Amino acid sequence: MRIGIDGSCLSNRRGFGRFARQLVEAISRQATPHRFFVFVDGPSAATVEVPSGFERVVVRVDQAPSRAASAQGRRRITDMFAMGRAVARCAPDVMYFPATYSFFPVWNAGRLVVTMHDTLPLSHPELVFPRLAGRIAWQLKETAAARWADRIVTVSQASRAAIERWLGRPDSRVRVITEGPDPIFGPRTPGPESDAVLCRRGLRPGERYLLYVGGLSPHKNLPRLVEAFATAAPADTRLVLTGDVHDVFHTCVPEIRAAIERLSLGDRVILTGFVPDDELVFLYGCAYALVQPSLLEGFGLPAVEAMACGTPVIASRAGSLPEVIGEAGIFFDPTDVPAIARSLAELLADGALRDILASRALVRSALFTWDAAARALIDCFDELEPGRSAVRSARRA
Repeated sequence: MRIGIDGSCLSNRRGFGRFARQLVEAISRQATPHRFFVFVDGPSAATVEVPSGFERVVVRVDQAPSRAASAQGRRRITDMFAMGRAVARCAPDVMYFPATYSFFPVWNAGRLVVTMHDTLPLSHPELVFPRLAGRIAWQLKETAAARWADRIVTVSQASRAAIERWLGRPDSRVRVITEGPDPIFGPRTPGPESDAVLCRRGLRPGERYLLYVGGLSPHKNLPRLVEAFATAAPADTRLVLTGDVHDVFHTCVPEIRAAIERLSLGDRVILTGFVPDDELVFLYGCAYALVQPSLLEGFGLPAVEAMACGTPVIASRAGSLPEVIGEAGIFFDPTDVPAIARSLAELLADGALRDILASRALVRSALFTWDAAARALIDCFDELEPGRSAVRSARRA
């Protein structure tokens, strides 16, 4: 089959951009007879890599979708139709969108597969879009993508249940494929390289710290984490918050900074900004624990990355995190600051428990791989192969 892939989200530095990059790369490693086309917007083309053997189609548009589809931006209709025309000229048997974030209308494509990572923008749009226009545009886009899709891919059973609640019924089109850590994430022996990374990020080698990794959006619940840290953590422990402070998405950086200042934590809480993977692996590995306090996660990739480094996780019970972390973590109600504080205090006071969870984390992380995700997605494509439905019906008869 001819399979098209929307590559206009590959340049994004948030979770769904990483999902798209890792998944496309993993697909290229699978033995498959399919022919793949990746549609890349012109403004992002210089920064996007496409695996060898895949055909790269660069589309001339005025704005990169990775910026135009931001919380404050608005995609131009002409740009979306330019992407659609490029797909139509290719006439794929299946067109796949790794994220509905960059969805655009397609025609002259046999079947459509879209990934809905979670339902947060639908259930709590005020946490994602500061303006009503953005909320309405996303609602329309999600509704169109879900209505037109022959398969809806998501990344956890929790997200599947949420999508089906939004659709109002169980839906046989929904498929689950999980995510996995990049091979760079694994246990590292502390040494000069890790010491240099810690120093660059304002930490002393050997210093105890809790780590957060992800976006700085309102739904990540970081002001509550800062409040809980203020009451639970002893003076020898610091909190490190990684994330792009200049993100194109809606952030609550002013609220995070205000909480730090109000609680006089300026010397104990570090905002690092965006951290590349070759440094992030050392921040994971040297951390006492990862803390993920989100109000909702579709999957929670930082948790798996941390576990792959042998780092336990203290996490919200919301969304997919209990499903992903399993027995390798401690969980709390993300809306309850005292509950968050108790969970932090429990692990900080019990080094033996921390070691047990760290061992479980390494075992747990091995359950998640991008190759398994790619194989599951290819199986989804294969289900849509022309003539396959007719063959199945004949066999049943």
